[in-house]
Amino acid sequence: GGRASAAAMAEGGSKSSRVPGYWDGDEYVTKGVGGNEIRLPYELTDHCNFRASEIRDFCWVFKVSDVLADGIISTVEVRRALNRLGEEPNDKTFLKIMNDVDSHATGQHTFQQFLKIMAHFDRSMLTEEELINAFKIFDKDKSGSIDAIEMQELMKKLGFEVTPLEAHAIIAEADDDDSGEVSYSEFVSKVLNNQ
Repeated sequence: GGRASAAAMAEGGSKSSRVPGYWDGDEYVTKGVGGNEIRLPYELTDHCNFRASEIRDFCWVFKVSDVLADGIISTVEVRRALNRLGEEPNDKTFLKIMNDVDSHATGQHTFQQFLKIMAHFDRSMLTEEELINAFKIFDKDKSGSIDAIEMQELMKKLGFEVTPLEAHAIIAEADDDDSGEVSYSEFVSKVLNNQ
């Protein structure tokens, strides 16, 4: 779809990331940049060029910070949420981004604003730390390695849709010692080399 993106850019990049969404019960239905539908507990009219899978991750992290469940998080929580996503801007960078997004310094941030904050970070590359954190979440039995089912969930979380068969293939490929499972180091080196 090279043509479509060129057309979108010609329309002016900022406008093109706005998508009409609607409430369906208590879920807001909208789309990510790839056109995949996503259901959120928060209103979102601008996907800021993030994929549905990324927005889902941000939503999960935002929700953890949204302690009062009122759809708003404080500046302090924004920073915690960034850290959870593996972003650790220094004070100067953080303040500059916050000034851009929250020019009235309200200190109250909606999920939409949180997405605009995330748009300031280059998320295209996964860091080793992010991978290890993701790995730990999915290594449910704390064995230090993950099997095909855990691998499938993990890849999905990282934004890659894989079938059980593909998950097995990834494991077979990264599984240096033929254990049927993949250890941290096997997994991390495999994914980092593939980016």
